[in-house]
Amino acid sequence: MRATTETLQTGRRREELTFSFGPFQLVPRRQLLLFDGHPVKMGGRAFELLQLLVQRRGELVSKNELMEAAWPGTFLHDSNLKVNMWSLRRSLGDTQVEPVYIATVARRGYKFIADVQASIGEIGDELAHAEPASLSRPPVVRGIVGREAEIADTAQALIGNRHVTLTGAGGIGKTTAAIAAAQVFAPRCRDGVCFVDLATIADPMLFGAALVTALGIRGNPDNNMTAVLDYLRSRQMLVVLDNCEHVLPAAIMFAGRFMTDTSSSRLLATSREPLGTPAEHLMRLGSLGSPRPGSALTIDQAIKFPGVQLFVRAAAEWSDYQFVDDDCEAVARICHALDGLPLAIELAAAQLGRFTPRQLVTLLDQNLGFRAPGIDGATPRHETLMATIDWSFKLLSQREARLFGLLSVFSGAFDAEDAVFVAEAAGLTPVDVVTGLGGLVTKSLLNAQVQGASLRYRLLDSTRHYAAERRLADAASRHALHRHAQRVLALFEQSEEEWNWREPADWTHRYLARIADLRAALSWAFGEEGDPALAIRLAVAGITLWSETSILSEAQARLETALSLAKSIACDDLLRAKLACALGWSLFYARKLSNENALAWLDAIAFARRAGDVEYQQRALVGFAFYLLQIGQIPRAITHLEEATALADRDRDLTATSEADRAWAWAHAFAGELGKSRLVLDRLAATYSLAESRSRKDANEVYRFITVRLNLPFVAWMQGQAEYAAKLANDAVEAADRGGHWVSQSNALGLAALPISLENGNLAALEHYTERLRRNLDRERISRWIPVERYFSACLRDLRGDLAAVEDIRAAIEELIECRFLMRIGSYLAILSRAYLRQGRIEEARKAITRAIHHQEDQGERWCRSELQRVEASVLLSEGEPLLAESLLQQALAEARAIGAKTFELRVATDLAARWIAAGRRPKAVRLLTPIYEQFSEGFETHDLLAAACLLERARASA
Repeated sequence: MRATTETLQTGRRREELTFSFGPFQLVPRRQLLLFDGHPVKMGGRAFELLQLLVQRRGELVSKNELMEAAWPGTFLHDSNLKVNMWSLRRSLGDTQVEPVYIATVARRGYKFIADVQASIGEIGDELAHAEPASLSRPPVVRGIVGREAEIADTAQALIGNRHVTLTGAGGIGKTTAAIAAAQVFAPRCRDGVCFVDLATIADPMLFGAALVTALGIRGNPDNNMTAVLDYLRSRQMLVVLDNCEHVLPAAIMFAGRFMTDTSSSRLLATSREPLGTPAEHLMRLGSLGSPRPGSALTIDQAIKFPGVQLFVRAAAEWSDYQFVDDDCEAVARICHALDGLPLAIELAAAQLGRFTPRQLVTLLDQNLGFRAPGIDGATPRHETLMATIDWSFKLLSQREARLFGLLSVFSGAFDAEDAVFVAEAAGLTPVDVVTGLGGLVTKSLLNAQVQGASLRYRLLDSTRHYAAERRLADAASRHALHRHAQRVLALFEQSEEEWNWREPADWTHRYLARIADLRAALSWAFGEEGDPALAIRLAVAGITLWSETSILSEAQARLETALSLAKSIACDDLLRAKLACALGWSLFYARKLSNENALAWLDAIAFARRAGDVEYQQRALVGFAFYLLQIGQIPRAITHLEEATALADRDRDLTATSEADRAWAWAHAFAGELGKSRLVLDRLAATYSLAESRSRKDANEVYRFITVRLNLPFVAWMQGQAEYAAKLANDAVEAADRGGHWVSQSNALGLAALPISLENGNLAALEHYTERLRRNLDRERISRWIPVERYFSACLRDLRGDLAAVEDIRAAIEELIECRFLMRIGSYLAILSRAYLRQGRIEEARKAITRAIHHQEDQGERWCRSELQRVEASVLLSEGEPLLAESLLQQALAEARAIGAKTFELRVATDLAARWIAAGRRPKAVRLLTPIYEQFSEGFETHDLLAAACLLERARASA
């Protein structure tokens, strides 16, 4: 039966030819496999194999036919087919001794044995485009042998204990059991399960970075562990810390703090030794049950023992082995000799392609020093595992042995091309590597997973440590770490180029998966035996990943080290400029805008000028200007922006030109030049639209669509367009939400949506946006927005009548001032002054507005001068100075008109008209307020226009 597909579009669903078997649906045209309606991750090769087997259900499909289907016209080692079939069976959960879906026909091929139904069914388009989740999910495990009771007990223990640790020897199966228990416990976790693979880090100092990366916490938390605890506090999540033993001090510290914190989350750790917290619930994982030698069992009796099941299954996968009665005693002796250790059993089973079970018993006795039939006392299990790995290693060819050691340089998963690059320096050819990888996989010394059209390999933690020892003992491998760092450099320099065209989610998924190797390469390159020049280039190459994923605290530490090193050795000035620019941006989002930030930007400008690079000169000037705007140095920011925009006149293709224009317009708006600012912002807003596709070009378009709407609402609102301003701000928030741009959304909330909602008096919107910013701070721990969220939350409570909220407003403002986030601080203090006045606290209102005016004048923020004068007039009136108050209102009115701030003009006119009405001068009040009110064409439900309309109605009614 050959697949022929007819596709009929029906909205967002399509009718597809579908093959159904068990809980699975195979959709050939979409290259999609569904399990209970959910997509199953599967590589392209594995899919081709499955499609051919399903279409020829019940027929023997030869190895040659399968190889031709998956690798047409290509000669490959037989191990490639075995690895892909192994991966395919795991995707189907078909790993038991008696297969359900795919049967092996020894030395001939494979046969699909399950019932298959072909039909035309509707499949949703969106299934093929699932976005990768930010949370590091546990790998899916199926076909686990002999751990049912331990898995159930662990899941049960998690119900009553916040911290459970699975302990046991290396190779005992702690990771597999923990993942399976997590899957059982997952329905109780409202916020999911996070898997933290600590085997990918060698330095305990990276423990916190590994945690925040796995949890998807972005930004620049001052302390990673504190950020993790804050993140977990409001969640109901299970965190699985796997392989704690080699970073035990850091794991113990985290577990201790986790247990003293108030959280509904749970912690499941795996370690060779306990973590030792007072409330830790220990569960020791024992060996797999195996029959005692001499039991004279039949196949049916022997296969009931988990150790035998695992041995037979592994041998069948890699050697087409078929279990027979004559082998029962030998297999029992092997499993017993290996202490029932799963990894050791798999290593032994992998040798059945070369030896019979009886020969294996002899080899184990000779090489491992065991007396399998009956020994006095048990060999410690970890020693058993190491001895088994050592025995397996000694059976390798010289090339395989060398390759095995070299692969220990990889912290995470790698592909054949990575291995070829590293192995070249040790004298291995690409053929040696490809053949060796296949051999190591079939011998269970290396794990392989299908990813896309290629295989990804990975050493288990126990085998990696052993392999590293062998690498250090091999003189030919002395350059392996240097080659590894060079390979990582090539990958991340490639990532910079691919960033320009690869779909953003795919790019992030591809390169975030390599962050463990980036960390390892940087640690080696910065170390005593490393390569300083290579370290600098590695740090530069990592900038795009750190920026794209907002891993800012890790970036900051690496960039500071790299820039300091770059200043001390001979180094290209453009590399220095790139490091300084990236450091400036990472510090920009820190809790406090320090002098180090200014120094980084000044360094970047100087290095870019020395390098003669106009692109980075402009980037550095714009970055420094944004920093100056944040700390309230408006005139100085304008000076640098004039230089940045002048560079654009020389080359309009500079990538930072739009940011330079935006920053220039923003700075001039703060300086009170609203008309000049509005022309540029309107042009930028008309230039960038919301694109529908997922390309990088369109992602950049969306980013600029968002960023111009950080500033335009501020100007539009002052010019009397309250509704338009609110719409622009909401557009930015929603566009960032659709794209998952949480940093951009926080910017849109803090700079546009929240201020506009507060000034418009829209408390429902204010509540909605503060909640969204609060959620964002969980996702992206950008420290600068924490006091901003506190400020607007407190303003909301104050406006709803909470008398205590005014002190929280004051505290948030003090924190902003301490952190040097001084932009708009005058308007924040004016709102505090108004809050004090509503409570009759006149002296405190006076202090607040005096500070506000001081900041406004010192910072050159003319935009809010009329509003501060208006608030000060209210204070004067409360202090019993009506004439001074009226005079100041007249000045405020002239100031608002001078800069074209219609909203402030309306506010001042309303206050002045109210004063005149109270003094019996109603006609004058009406003559003042009416034409100003009539200038407005929108925003009639805002607080300002409602107040003006109400005042006019009262004045006319009593006239």
